[in-house]
Amino acid sequence: MGGVKITSTSMPEKHVTLTTSHWVCLMSIRHQINMELKDLQHIRSVAYRTHIGDNYYVTSGYDCVDICHFYAPYGLPCDQVRPSCNGLALRLEEWKHLLKLVPTIHKCHPELIIAEPSDEESSQRAIPIHIKQD
Repeated sequence: MGGVKITSTSMPEKHVTLTTSHWVCLMSIRHQINMELKDLQHIRSVAYRTHIGDNYYVTSGYDCVDICHFYAPYGLPCDQVRPSCNGLALRLEEWKHLLKLVPTIHKCHPELIIAEPSDEESSQRAIPIHIKQD
């Protein structure tokens, strides 16, 4: 499966692989996420959650930005989704570092700027992005 693979160097076994359209959606809401994170510093009860497609959600509220795939357990309605093990919680420092890398990522991989999902996404290799703290 093609896409963008984001891995934290602090927990290399944890990663999330996003399709091109998921990446574009995540980048389109990054300013909103940052505004929510600013509120989090002042009010500890902020809980932000937004859907970026195909049961992937971005949440914040526990000093991290969590990118996770959700699923509907058997027998429960589709609106009662639960987080799966497929996801990554980026600490705030890692999130900020990822955002600093975005211009370089887009320069090296301009296909990630395109919003329309492609039929060829499944045949593309995942592009690993390792988040390393300074």
